[in-house]
Amino acid sequence: MTRHSARFAALGAMALFVTASATACQSDDPSPSATGSASSSAPGIASGEPNPKSADLAKYTSQKPTWDEKLCPKSMASLTLLSNRTDCAKVTAPKDYTDPKKGDITLLVARTKGKAPNSRILFTNPGGPGGPAARFSALVSQLSPLGKTHDVIGVDPRGTGESTPVSCEPAKSHVSDDRDQSPAAISDIQSGVKKAVDDCVAKHGDYLPYITTDNTARDQDLVRQILGADKVDYYGVSAGTWLGARYATLFPQHVGRFVLDSNTNFTGLFSDSFGTQPMSFQRRWDQQFLPWAGRHDTTYHLGKDAGTVKASYERIRKAASEKKLDLFTPNIIDHVMAQQLYGDEGFRSAAQLLSLLNSAANGDKAALEKAKRSAVGGGAPEYTDYREDTTFMAVTCNDTPWSKDANSYAETAKKDGPKYPLIGYDSSSPCAYWPYTAPQIKVDLKGAPPMMMVQTELDPATAYEGAIKAHQDVSANTRFLSVDNQGNHGALVGTTNGCVSTAGYDFLTKGKLIAKDSVCPAVPLTGEKQVYEVGTKIAGDKLPTADAYAKDKPSLAQQILQELLQMLVDATRPPTR
Repeated sequence: MTRHSARFAALGAMALFVTASATACQSDDPSPSATGSASSSAPGIASGEPNPKSADLAKYTSQKPTWDEKLCPKSMASLTLLSNRTDCAKVTAPKDYTDPKKGDITLLVARTKGKAPNSRILFTNPGGPGGPAARFSALVSQLSPLGKTHDVIGVDPRGTGESTPVSCEPAKSHVSDDRDQSPAAISDIQSGVKKAVDDCVAKHGDYLPYITTDNTARDQDLVRQILGADKVDYYGVSAGTWLGARYATLFPQHVGRFVLDSNTNFTGLFSDSFGTQPMSFQRRWDQQFLPWAGRHDTTYHLGKDAGTVKASYERIRKAASEKKLDLFTPNIIDHVMAQQLYGDEGFRSAAQLLSLLNSAANGDKAALEKAKRSAVGGGAPEYTDYREDTTFMAVTCNDTPWSKDANSYAETAKKDGPKYPLIGYDSSSPCAYWPYTAPQIKVDLKGAPPMMMVQTELDPATAYEGAIKAHQDVSANTRFLSVDNQGNHGALVGTTNGCVSTAGYDFLTKGKLIAKDSVCPAVPLTGEKQVYEVGTKIAGDKLPTADAYAKDKPSLAQQILQELLQMLVDATRPPTR
């Protein structure tokens, strides 16, 4: 989960070297405890009111979709070849659940059938918000024991993926270094963002107000009803935890086993979660990456300790600001570095690029050309338009209130930037210009069964502190699993940490929830044999480190795990504030 700056949307193709590492929909009468709110003054969406009992949703809930592998997105081709159990379907949903007469949208649903008889149903979401869930669901099935026990479902959220999309051109700016906080630079950025929002609203104003987390939860519950399930399990990452918490608030009676991984502060505002990102990205950078690079100086030649590696980075940035590194501007370097902090294996990628750029800054033209070739070969985004970024903007601005004072974001950047320079200098937000008033939605899990929250201590995108705050607010209904001294974003699926996988999969496959808040130790960072202590030791009940699911985990090509990590990066790119 990352606050997007639209002017950097095109940087998705610059994700270098990434390697492995509702209801309005329910058929019975809705009640206030099961429906909640969607958006405040957005057209046709009630504020804090249950959906009208008069809304006739029978034509949606009675659908009999056709399932066919050929309906799956092209990006899933490599995955469906690995599993003949994956197919997809198109489902029709109302644009506005309070007034279906306003028109319909289409949802893409992917399903990978479980191997066990009477498999449970597991919904998935990769976060963003705006990350397509169809491909993610197939990855979850392939990379975990869940493919044996569950029918794994991915519903591409409205606005993105193969569901009815919305796409707007990103903001344009001439600013190549966000550390430039001059009035002219800030004005250039602000005017570009405002124009992008105004143009987007003019183009898609009939759809944008309905792209909300609550409507996405209602879409999921519509699919639940079509599948004929009374309860569903759930695995959501990053902003997928925000969605999971809202689903459990709207439809507590349909909640099965929920695992929320890499948690937003889902009991607060989106601005609360995004507000901690400059600190949490900087912490991962300063306390894990820089010391790690120093310990591997013989490979990358960036310096023998955190201080000298940091000095090398500043020299590289300076060379970029002096236009000595061709397409590598200071902003591009900052954002690519931040992207690589999502997974531990990204440390190699970041250090490799910095090593090349360090040589290029010293006049090595061959190193610069190699860095550029690596950039071009870093992998294009799944879609050539901006549906993921536009959905991100619509959901974050529609869901909860943001300051409408555009200059407040510039003032925050001036305070955060010097302390957290990696991403702390972003001085604008599209939500300042968003014309729809967002509600003060609340999470209430009292009617739902207990669920598990999993969180690494140094997660850059969803700060540990925000996850703890959310847990404290709903502690009666959540169990919290901390991973001490670890910082990857996405702690469960694809992990090599046996302590985490045992706790998470024991719950999802057997219903065995940890009895109380607990702690797992970290595994060593990439290329290392020991864990280095960072910060304060997390107190709590220690869980066994043995991996109870080692024999059950699929033997997969590294490419498949890489796809998962790349998808988490794509769903949250680029990290700015």
